[in-house]
Amino acid sequence: MTLLDLCSYLGLGAAGAATLNLLLGLLMSMRYSPVRMWPHRRINVFMLHQWTAYLTVALTVTHPLVLLFQSTRVFRVVDLIWPLHSPLQPTLNTVGALAAYLVLLIVGSSLLRTQIGRPVWRRLHYLAFPMMLLLFIHSILTDPELKDGHPDLLDGGKIFLEIACVVSIAAVVARLWRRGRGLRPVTKSTWESFNGPTSSE
Repeated sequence: MTLLDLCSYLGLGAAGAATLNLLLGLLMSMRYSPVRMWPHRRINVFMLHQWTAYLTVALTVTHPLVLLFQSTRVFRVVDLIWPLHSPLQPTLNTVGALAAYLVLLIVGSSLLRTQIGRPVWRRLHYLAFPMMLLLFIHSILTDPELKDGHPDLLDGGKIFLEIACVVSIAAVVARLWRRGRGLRPVTKSTWESFNGPTSSE
């Protein structure tokens, strides 16, 4: 396995962890209960959401660091921090760097939630959506071989990313569709809050 392969695998892992983290966050926002719903087990969804966030940070940070140790293309530290003038694919690398900075901001604000207050934390947490958009643009369109800048979109890794992108979009659309209702059972009071009181016969 080459260093470029390792860089690609770390990037795929970061995208997968970020997608799982997004899905868990959306489920939590819809008041998903693993006891009441599938798999009918006591699972600490919040802890899973927390640890997938930490995993996303770890993989996101180590993903570009590998480039410092490969010899075919010389990347400097500044090319990773601010890749506007990086040797290859500077635009897509900048998009990836912006996604990484948003990941750090979101997770960092969660760690400081009690200090900054819930309203500020909540607004910063919405940055997860543009972060995911930037992440998928970077990861899908980047050439992992650092050759001609034209990736094979039917490569196994790219197909994984494309599926993750479609799943993420579908999950966000479902969350917007269930806005105000979540995954709670529809009761009479819930129905009336959306459709008005029913006339008694």
